[in-house]
Amino acid sequence: MRARAVLRIRDYRENSRSCGGGGKGTMPKYAYKARDDQGRMQSGTVEANSIDDCMTRLEAKALEPVSIDELSFDGTKKERSLADRANDWLLSKQNKVPYKDAVFFTRQLATLVNGGVALPRAVEQLGQNEKHTFKRILTQIGDDLATGSTFSDALAKHPQVFNHMFVSVVRAGETAGALDEVLNQLADYMENMEAMKAKVKAAMRYPTVIAGFVTIVITLVLIFLVPVFKDMYAGFGATLPAPTLIMIAMSDAIRYNAVIVVLTILGLGIGLTALFVMVDKAKYLFHRYVLEVPVFGIILRKNILAIYCRTMSLLMNSGTPILEATQIGGAAVANKFYAEVLERVYNDLKNGELLSAALVKNKREFPPLVTQLVATGEESGKVDDLMRKASEFYDREIRNTVDSIASIIEPFLIVILGAIVGGMLIALYLPVFTIGQAIGGA
Repeated sequence: MRARAVLRIRDYRENSRSCGGGGKGTMPKYAYKARDDQGRMQSGTVEANSIDDCMTRLEAKALEPVSIDELSFDGTKKERSLADRANDWLLSKQNKVPYKDAVFFTRQLATLVNGGVALPRAVEQLGQNEKHTFKRILTQIGDDLATGSTFSDALAKHPQVFNHMFVSVVRAGETAGALDEVLNQLADYMENMEAMKAKVKAAMRYPTVIAGFVTIVITLVLIFLVPVFKDMYAGFGATLPAPTLIMIAMSDAIRYNAVIVVLTILGLGIGLTALFVMVDKAKYLFHRYVLEVPVFGIILRKNILAIYCRTMSLLMNSGTPILEATQIGGAAVANKFYAEVLERVYNDLKNGELLSAALVKNKREFPPLVTQLVATGEESGKVDDLMRKASEFYDREIRNTVDSIASIIEPFLIVILGAIVGGMLIALYLPVFTIGQAIGGA
């Protein structure tokens, strides 16, 4: 509890109001790659007034800049070309470590450090049992620790595994002399995040399976059933209705041009994925309107609120300044729309407003539960505790929704499935009715 008392923000109001007026947190942030005096490549982030100011700061640390990129609010690079975006995406895939491996490493590291094992030795021991990519990263971290680097600086060189939030909490723990406690907090945080990811994936699994089943049924009907009706109607010598002609055209396309159809579908999938990855506006629109999807939009929105509240609670509890915590929260939610909303909150904080007042301005995105708890926390000096309670509430809401997801969406799926199957049957049998009417009229 002693460390917790050291880490708690002692005067939230003073911290929040002191954010205005161009303090350190108001400066742009830059990501850099540079070489030290021994020729080793270093990377990290630095806050500076301009690129020239950033270069001056790096040179003061005896670092020779190789590349400098200004970061946007959510931590992505500004003004990147498509080639740069593609290269960054490929690098992230090459250095990707499964999230559950990072969670397990953090929990083990917290246990070893709490048990009195020296940090370099703990990292070295844990790295021996990891897979190739993670083992290489932990070896590099161990080497940096051996040469006198701080743990946070060593972690910052590997953002694909240890994001800005992780590094900031570790840095705060180092400053307060409570690294063992913040590692435990990080492990709890990451385990909760992993559990929520599993819940959200479970919510998506049921409709995905149903959609796959419907796709298979439609494909089988087009390949095997429609040709039978086509041959039967060919003997009538009558003009077929438009819906039936569309079904026959789709059947012929799949049967005679299967390779082209598959390649077209793959091309569309790759194109949409590339558009989503490369174009920020496309990602923003997707992230905004996916929140309006019935049932699943509600789950995603609650998940974002849970992530935001849990991240802010952890950061503020560790002593991270509120401006930096808000920036990290914008990146942690992994939603461009909410990141833009949090950027407005960030700007209000810079102008001296309290967090509760800034959130109330965006009440559609942050419901009264969050704003009221934050306001109460500001009055009592326990914002971090009450935001943690908000995250726990949304965690429970997500679990309850996912547990009953089948009963919630089953009516929608029945209606959609019935409409698809019914529409196909009507299209296939419509010529029978029209021909029968023509015969009857004759």
